[in-house]
Amino acid sequence: MLPSQEVAVGKFYVNQTRNVARQVVEIRNNAIIFINYHLNTGASTGTPSECMKQHFTLWADREASQSELTRLKKKTQMI
Repeated sequence: MLPSQEVAVGKFYVNQTRNVARQVVEIRNNAIIFINYHLNTGASTGTPSECMKQHFTLWADREASQSELTRLKKKTQMI
């Protein structure tokens, strides 16, 4: 579980079991708006999703590592 105060716009967070990263694009009140990315391919759903901050922090294992960020940012720049 990720401490809720660590969630910030623009950062990527990882769920290792699902092999998915989420990029936070907006925080509104108690809601997190994010885009999902598959860690292996960098493929995105393209459409923002939303969940409660509490749910997001339970979902996220950790912030993305530097190597994961490098891969994901290359893919997001191509979109």
